[in-house]
Amino acid sequence: MKSIKLLSLVAALGLFAGTMSVRASCCDDAKKAGKTCEHKCCIEAAKNKKVCEKCNPTKEAPKK
Repeated sequence: MKSIKLLSLVAALGLFAGTMSVRASCCDDAKKAGKTCEHKCCIEAAKNKKVCEKCNPTKEAPKK
C-alpha cells in the first residue's frame, strides 16, 4: 500500500513539474502582445543582447 501511495506521489510531482516548465515568461507574454518587456532587468539584458536570467532561467538569447 505504501508503494502505491509513493508511486502516485511521484507521478503527481512529475505532472506538476511538466506543467511548470511550459509556463511563459514575462518576455514571451510581451512578445505575444506585440510589445517588449518593460521589466528593468529584462531591458538591461536586452541592451547586452541577452535575456534576463531571473525571468527566463532556461531560455537562450533571442535570435533575430
